[in-house]
Amino acid sequence: MAPTVTPIDFSQTPLAKNYTNFYAKIIDDVFTSEECKTIFSTASENDDWKPAGLSAEGPEPTVHSSFRNSDRILRIDDTLGAMIYERLRPHVEELYEITPGSEWAGIVGKAGKKQGPTWKLVGVNARLSFLRYGPGHYFKPHCDGLNEINGHKSFVTLHLYLNEDSEGGATRFWTPDKKEYLDVHPKLGRVLIFQQRMLVHSGEEVTKGLKHTMRSDFMFEQISEA
Repeated sequence: MAPTVTPIDFSQTPLAKNYTNFYAKIIDDVFTSEECKTIFSTASENDDWKPAGLSAEGPEPTVHSSFRNSDRILRIDDTLGAMIYERLRPHVEELYEITPGSEWAGIVGKAGKKQGPTWKLVGVNARLSFLRYGPGHYFKPHCDGLNEINGHKSFVTLHLYLNEDSEGGATRFWTPDKKEYLDVHPKLGRVLIFQQRMLVHSGEEVTKGLKHTMRSDFMFEQISEA
């Protein structure tokens, strides 16, 4: 089955006032069920699940289960990261090069700004975060932080849903005042891609079963001066 790509047009949703020209898309059937099983097993068969922490100024993340309540395995895997990138790259042509004033310039800076650096898509972050949400697990509304590794910066998050045996657990995009929202539901082999800058979202509470996902970032290299 060929992948199905569905851009999220926030202007046609209840979030239009806040997120018009914000970037997000859904890609379905880009990974098969067997591939999802294999990807999940690379982490779960070799490492132990630990409570997911939050980034902190100190050397180690700290756990705050009232805000983020789930389990995580962190895995550095260049080979798997490269495979995921090659599979997704044909479906994100609009990210290949982001220039000032272009349609998706708001991914890397203020939308509509005519000057600034140009950024080139170079890969997927090899730091792969495998997540396990059981009943009662959630991640409260937040914006993803931008990572910087070896001179490359992350501006776009990717979530790969590795099963669909749970209930609840939608990725929910919120208006900043938390009054309106848009849900993307877990589906086996589905990839949700969205900009990190200023896009508020949550992992809604799982009510039944286990939700398994893998999170990483698309990484960019600056190829021109501001």
